[in-house]
Amino acid sequence: MKGFEMQGFERQGFELSENMLLEVIKALLADELKTLRPETAQDIFSEDWDQHTSIHPLPADAEQVSLQADSLEKLALATRVTDFFQLRESGLEDYLLRYKTLGQWVELVAEARKRGTQNLTFYTSGSTGQPKPCPQNWQSLVAEADYFRQIFTQRLQQPIQRILALSPCQHIYGFLFSALLPNLLQVPVIRGTRAFSLVQSRNLQAGDLVIGFPFIWKQISRSQQAFPAGVAGITSTGPCDPQVIQQLHQQGLNPLVEIYGSSETGGLGWREQTEQPFQLLPRWQAVEGRDDALLDLASHQQQPLNDQLQWQDARHFYPAGRLDQAVQVAGTNVFPARIAEQLRQLPEVQNVEVRLMSPEEGERLKAFVIPADPQQSESELRQQLQAWCQKNLKTAERPQAFTFGAQLPCNALGKASDWPLQTSNLTPTE
Repeated sequence: MKGFEMQGFERQGFELSENMLLEVIKALLADELKTLRPETAQDIFSEDWDQHTSIHPLPADAEQVSLQADSLEKLALATRVTDFFQLRESGLEDYLLRYKTLGQWVELVAEARKRGTQNLTFYTSGSTGQPKPCPQNWQSLVAEADYFRQIFTQRLQQPIQRILALSPCQHIYGFLFSALLPNLLQVPVIRGTRAFSLVQSRNLQAGDLVIGFPFIWKQISRSQQAFPAGVAGITSTGPCDPQVIQQLHQQGLNPLVEIYGSSETGGLGWREQTEQPFQLLPRWQAVEGRDDALLDLASHQQQPLNDQLQWQDARHFYPAGRLDQAVQVAGTNVFPARIAEQLRQLPEVQNVEVRLMSPEEGERLKAFVIPADPQQSESELRQQLQAWCQKNLKTAERPQAFTFGAQLPCNALGKASDWPLQTSNLTPTE
């Protein structure tokens, strides 16, 4: 597998530093706490946490920062870390519940990895909305990160000097490029609001690599400021609007590499120009007679895909549509049909259709609702639906516009069709 071997690194001995383990654990715990505390999710600031941060509750006047996790929350947090790092293989997972600080959790995970528990498990949402575990081989992850190290070194004609992470590192894409890659390179990582501020103000320098996703790149493209020479970007988690990529190119961001992949597979392909097909990563091989699977050369097993692929030749392809009916909202897979089915269970709703907005309308979901009571005022029903969505759906799943009518939109052939967005019905974007 030429081009897939590590060059300049010892693959077998490579390991995440304790500082990077801390960053990954912080991201995992923040994500879990936001699920456990949806009403106060905006108050969770993992950027303030360090190795001294307490997991247990502390008095309000304590100087030490605390997650203030009660016994049930601590169990959920320990389970999240145990699952991600596959700690059950080491037999050390029970110690998480005994330890009190993030630094102690980091030391425990580091010890487990020294004992050989190295593979990781990422999670993605399935069609039922339940997290789906996606185990990944550690050596395959390291090899993929090094492959892209070589790609960006070639494109920038210099080594990467710094990484600005606009994607969280608990998901496979963010982990590969804002945890694993900088650890390989031994370069600093800037995360969160500080990274976004530096990118928006173009306070960047040659050798910077910016890790983003389509929604965030669209926000960045709206600025008229130019990027300094020698800065590169990556986008993944879903299709990026070609007009956004073109605008970023005009502002001087070149290369901007699109990566196609999933939590189940890791990276599958990459390209620099939107009109080009994706180039298959060296780990993968096309399967003769199948456009919905690839052969993993590392495990010698076929891997089912979420999309069908349209092959141009043995190493180049275009994605040709999802098989699971998911759409992307701000880098998250959501399932409009499942959301519509949930809304149909409400007594106020006779029928409903949920779709992704068009690129001109926005990046969120919209809903067309047939009220159960035609006499109910639209404003009252809209408020009821918004309140239900706020309580029962995740942020990316919540429709941001509700349109009402006596029948669902359809075309002249009677098939379901799109409908124009009533901008006055938009709810505030979160």
